[in-house]
Amino acid sequence: MKYDYIIIGGSVAGSICAYNLSRKGYRCLVLEQHSPNYEKICGGGISFKALELLAQAGVEVEPLFALDSKAISGHIIYKGGSVTEKVYKDGEVSLGIQRNLFDGFLRKQAKKMGAEFCFEHKVQNVVFDGEKNNVDEYSGNQLIWATGARTLEGKIPQGQSIGISGQVKGRTDLNEDRFYYWYYDPAYESKYFWVFPIGKNLWNVGLWSRQAFPEMRYDYEGCLEKCFLPHLKDEWDYLRNPKAEFLGHYDQRKDHVGCFGVGDFAGTCNQVNGGGIIGAIQSALAITI
Repeated sequence: MKYDYIIIGGSVAGSICAYNLSRKGYRCLVLEQHSPNYEKICGGGISFKALELLAQAGVEVEPLFALDSKAISGHIIYKGGSVTEKVYKDGEVSLGIQRNLFDGFLRKQAKKMGAEFCFEHKVQNVVFDGEKNNVDEYSGNQLIWATGARTLEGKIPQGQSIGISGQVKGRTDLNEDRFYYWYYDPAYESKYFWVFPIGKNLWNVGLWSRQAFPEMRYDYEGCLEKCFLPHLKDEWDYLRNPKAEFLGHYDQRKDHVGCFGVGDFAGTCNQVNGGGIIGAIQSALAITI
């Protein structure tokens, strides 16, 4: 089967590429190794800037707020004994949502434009012969890599950051329209603990560090106990247990000839805070305008 574009990876960057290219009349195939309902736990905070980019690209974002999600209108930062709160301007509304819902929404938009998705397909073989790309049994004129921070072989390039997060179900006394950040080690600013709502009585709770370190899981549990559990009103449980995820700062495009790269594969993850969604959207739009 022949396609104009084969996109390896069907998360945010891959889906946006498929949406924009299909809308322009190109035939696109997205190969995604996970199931349609796979949840990337380390994520789900969609900034108002990211939503604005989607809207500018023609994506109707309002339906996202009708899903099991939370509108976010500001953030609170705890650092060095001080507390700083910022309320966004009128019209600037961010979103807290489970990633499987957000990714599923983007895929739906791409499918409306004619993109094809093949799930649970882990790519085994890629061959570039100068005229076309052969990806397993498929053939395409162009290849876009949207495989995230890991290489196609599953390796972690030097320089990636790491986050560990879980999804906690429970009622709290926290405001359900805020992102919360604790810089628990002021001497090392590229390390912080976060909490934000992603649904009804559902919270994304995590820890990010610019560099991986052996005690990360213990630090996560310590921050959970110190910063989040005191705010719970009654019993709680994990909807999804904590899981670590690498984030892309290393640009892997220089290691591959004859293909494009987007998102964490292209090293677009924010160097300061680990945020990856806005970079994924920007990089996808940049090569498909």
